[in-house]
Amino acid sequence: MKQIKGFVFNIERFTLHDGPGIRTTIFLKGCPLQCQWCSNPESQLISPQLAFFSDKCTYCGNCFSLCPQNAILQVGKSHQVSVNFDFCDNCGNCVSTCYPCALVMMGEEKSAQEVVDIVLRDKIFYFNSGGGVTLSGGEPLYQPEFTKEILYLSKLHGIHTAIQTCGFASQTVIDKILPNLDLVIFDIKHLDDVQHNQVTGQSNKTILENLKHINAMGIKIVIQVPLIPGINDSDDNLESVFKLAQKLKNVEGVSLLSYHALGASKYLHIGKTYRLIDLQQPGSEYLKQKLDWATHFGVPLIQFNG
Repeated sequence: MKQIKGFVFNIERFTLHDGPGIRTTIFLKGCPLQCQWCSNPESQLISPQLAFFSDKCTYCGNCFSLCPQNAILQVGKSHQVSVNFDFCDNCGNCVSTCYPCALVMMGEEKSAQEVVDIVLRDKIFYFNSGGGVTLSGGEPLYQPEFTKEILYLSKLHGIHTAIQTCGFASQTVIDKILPNLDLVIFDIKHLDDVQHNQVTGQSNKTILENLKHINAMGIKIVIQVPLIPGINDSDDNLESVFKLAQKLKNVEGVSLLSYHALGASKYLHIGKTYRLIDLQQPGSEYLKQKLDWATHFGVPLIQFNG
């Protein structure tokens, strides 16, 4: 039997913030959106890609001769190493000789069965806590056959399944994965289509159609909103989200996530620039104020915290 494979960039066990209970979260490569605040920029490209951690580099020079694109350079009198990501084709040749792991490939190919074998290690914890497996990313719908197979194999073992999704995909793709899915954690970035396009690079029309379609199919939904100050955290936008949630009978509640810049340093490692570098992280009272204000709309608030 042919094994279905896909690209994964991280697997986290014993997570508490990606659905109910104790979970294993599988982070898949590839995403159709380019959100300005993305905390996992290494997930956007569907294939493995090179990352360079300059603080680990010992300047040994072993990698230079292995780069067919001459993308690795020594600069300055100290012979510090740099990577020209415009030339790099992510072949990974340099990684094999980098013993301090300054050069690493982000993402690797795995079979769905390999992924589920890891998930099954903690099966007892899922059953005792009401947890399970969550597929995240990136975007799970960007690798539909891989996602479908992981969910199918997980359900064979009675494991609760969830995905975190931006919802940007065809309904054909959506319908492939719904039969083995217990919960959809559905990200809403912005309800204004023009603004959504500006901050993610895509329209939200397909996204909102898919949200309504998933609701009509009877799958449980939690709408998740990453609160980005000055971009989508206005009272008007959040009020629109809450009113939308009230109209959809299978939406169990709304989850609000406070902005953080923990992923900003990742951009440099893969040759990208973080666009919100000047955005200040909100204080400790910010999320509490948003949650307190949201209670006036009568929509259940769900904050996954184990």
